[in-house]
Amino acid sequence: MGFKNWIPFTNISLVDIPRKSGAYILRLNRSFGRLVGESDILYIGSTFNLNQRFIENYLGGRGGETTQRIHNYLIEKGYMDKVEVSWILTKDYSRIEKKLREQYEEEHHELPPWNRRM
Repeated sequence: MGFKNWIPFTNISLVDIPRKSGAYILRLNRSFGRLVGESDILYIGSTFNLNQRFIENYLGGRGGETTQRIHNYLIEKGYMDKVEVSWILTKDYSRIEKKLREQYEEEHHELPPWNRRM
């Protein structure tokens, strides 16, 4: 669906992240077991401002419960060097995110681990 350029989260502050809306995926640098099959996808999300989501929220620790949880995984639990991100720019970001989650759930019979409340 257009997720091609994967950027390590350790390099995210060096990348020119658009201040535009989009859907994005966070993936681990290796596959892991799911209820059905394997995947490297940790989180599927969308936002009206990709730059703000990655820089201020995930790296800076601002935001709601899910954002704080992802910040905790990245910063405090040491996943920064193990996680990569890719995004697509779209004004229809909520619909794309929903479609990606549905596809993932069809394939693995569950949502990505960071999309679920722990």
